[in-house]
Amino acid sequence: MHLKQSAVVVHNSQGDQSIQTEEQPLKKLRKSIKNIRSVKAFSPGSPTHEFVDTDELQEYNPKKFERGKMTFNEVNNEELSRYKADWYWTFFFEFLIYHILFYIFFGPFINLIFFKWPGMNLMRNMRFFSFKLFNFYQQTLLWVGSLMGGLYYFIAQDSVVTFTEILFMWAALFMRCVVIAAKYATLSHQRIQLYKSEELPEEIFNFDLMFADWSFQSPKVLFLEQYRSMRRHEFEQSLYKFDFLIDPSDHTKNQIKNTQICFYFEWTQKQPLNASDLIQPDGAYNGFYIFGYLVDKYQKKHPISNVHKAVLLQSLLLAITPVFIRIPQFLDQPASSVDSARMFINILTSFVAFYGALIFLLIGLYDFQRKFFLLDQCLYMLQAKKVSYASNKKLLPTINFNNSHTLQAWSMFRAICFDYGQTYNIRTQGFYSIVFLGVMAFIVTSLCLILDLVQMELFTSILLLEMAALLIVYTSLYLYHGAGLNEYFDEFETLLDDVKSIYLDIQRVREKYFEEHLQPVNKIHKIFVNMLKDQVGENTEVVKSYIEEIVSELDDNIRLINYDRRNNNFKLYGITITFNLLKSALVALSTIFSYAIQQRFQNGSV
Repeated sequence: MHLKQSAVVVHNSQGDQSIQTEEQPLKKLRKSIKNIRSVKAFSPGSPTHEFVDTDELQEYNPKKFERGKMTFNEVNNEELSRYKADWYWTFFFEFLIYHILFYIFFGPFINLIFFKWPGMNLMRNMRFFSFKLFNFYQQTLLWVGSLMGGLYYFIAQDSVVTFTEILFMWAALFMRCVVIAAKYATLSHQRIQLYKSEELPEEIFNFDLMFADWSFQSPKVLFLEQYRSMRRHEFEQSLYKFDFLIDPSDHTKNQIKNTQICFYFEWTQKQPLNASDLIQPDGAYNGFYIFGYLVDKYQKKHPISNVHKAVLLQSLLLAITPVFIRIPQFLDQPASSVDSARMFINILTSFVAFYGALIFLLIGLYDFQRKFFLLDQCLYMLQAKKVSYASNKKLLPTINFNNSHTLQAWSMFRAICFDYGQTYNIRTQGFYSIVFLGVMAFIVTSLCLILDLVQMELFTSILLLEMAALLIVYTSLYLYHGAGLNEYFDEFETLLDDVKSIYLDIQRVREKYFEEHLQPVNKIHKIFVNMLKDQVGENTEVVKSYIEEIVSELDDNIRLINYDRRNNNFKLYGITITFNLLKSALVALSTIFSYAIQQRFQNGSV
């Protein structure tokens, strides 16, 4: 069964050829890079070529990685090769400084400072100078808000806007700067070099920095993130196919078939012809489409629009709080038109800045929920008995345990579920790591207030409490989800042990089942025995060898789970997050705050 070619615009091969950027006008460059960056659905009629990826076998070439420019036809290869989820502190602080200088101090005038180095190409790619793009005006609006609402405070003699409100707004802008810098911190050296050497079209900017493709799980992301995860684990892609005990229903088949998985043109040209077929020649199902089908089901059930609505509400509440608290003051002494305009600008600036930061935090939790959904489905695929599924419905049949290749594919699928989107998750985790430091600062400040070591106005205390409460809730949920993710390792190991014990039980009494033709009393054992008879016949020696092969594959899966438990678990600052650790931290904080409150009352009674 073949998939119909999807309605994706296929560009001619001219854009895929080597491009000498120095000799062509900018307009032609933009068109060429769009051709290279576009994706094409692979069809069975496409030509194929034998391919061996030799990049890892070559020695280090400093000219390749340190040259001044990167040709546009290398962008495609760079996307596929950028599979390692790395964090570069150098890039983080570099771009953090750029955006702080833009948002808070200089705005578009920053181009006068950096026009020579790092150059105007980077300024345009960061949307610091581009009159045709919306992002430039949005960022300029944030600078105007900082200028009119913040810096004007130090110029005007009398101001209704307090310094606390200015700091509150700057805190929102700083959070937005940290979010943006976290995105650049995960790009490769070649990618950053491309940003500095060439003016890039909107497609690259949106894919790298705007999260739209990731949030909506575009066809490009569905393929690319699975491919990158395979590269990180060094999996063999030809084994990524499933054999089920019973075929999926026709309705499920059609949904899987209609899943949009777009492939890079060059990648598909280098794969076997059947690499993109939904159903392989041996009857197995392509793992790319199975995974994409499950992701699509989650996206439809939990639309990302709900996340945006929640962030809009939270950002609005944070933005209007400073003015809302002071309403009684304005009723007694109305503000002038200039001060009213400044307060409105403060609200607008804070709203936009908080939205850009909080959406990052909430998407991190949304990604965890998607990961849990995929891991649950992975667990259900290994269930041999009928159970009630509390969290989700079982969307796919149980896999064929008697097929060792399917067990390998399931192991790959499990690892990809844990690892999926790591190139995006590392950005979120980096931002949460910084937010965690802020939470610690809030806790220390709270203790100082309780012990009366510092004095603070009620207005400032309310704003600080609101910000602290929001960040503490987000950070606590993030750590809770991380601990929940680590619990899945035990669940998978337990389930594999259950399947392994069934095969070992059958092996111990195989003569009765296969020579004396006795039927097992246990319904699950009966299913397994009948599967073995259909698969390998009734020769006990053949059955023994086959069971040993299956048990060996199950042991390999368990070893991989234990390896991932040690090396690929969820950590923060190198510490594995578990529920026991969170409980201990909660008890410690409760003890500290109880002692501080007790000391405050004792000192107050003296």
